[in-house]
Amino acid sequence: MKELDIEKNLLYYVRLVKRLYEKLLSDVASRCDLTMAEADVLLFLKEYPDYNSAKDIALLREVSPAYVSRAVEILVQRGYVTTVQDKKDRRIQHLYITDLAHPTAEMLHEAQMKFYEMIVDGLTDDEFADLVETVGKCIINIQRAVE
Repeated sequence: MKELDIEKNLLYYVRLVKRLYEKLLSDVASRCDLTMAEADVLLFLKEYPDYNSAKDIALLREVSPAYVSRAVEILVQRGYVTTVQDKKDRRIQHLYITDLAHPTAEMLHEAQMKFYEMIVDGLTDDEFADLVETVGKCIINIQRAVE
């Protein structure tokens, strides 16, 4: 295969990163008898416990409410997530990981950490700092362009 030119193949690189992430998480999800949607919800709730409504998850993960709703329904049935009605707005249900789900959520988190380690493998601390700074600038540009 010829070496890829980044100017022409940036989207290819983004897809590769996404494919690796999904592969690592789907491997753990299947071992835990979870769908990717269920794994996504559990991992999100572990990482961002303050954003604990289905609406938060759908908005911040940029997935459909139906994707989140179905996953939450199954996770509640399995005893992995509990719901608590919001005291101010009865339409909002707050989602919490149960003790039963903590080991599974931790396994998913470990897969995510492995992903990050694989991405930065071989980088020095300075190279990593430069990468974070550069990607951060790119993200700001992307957010500006999308808005």
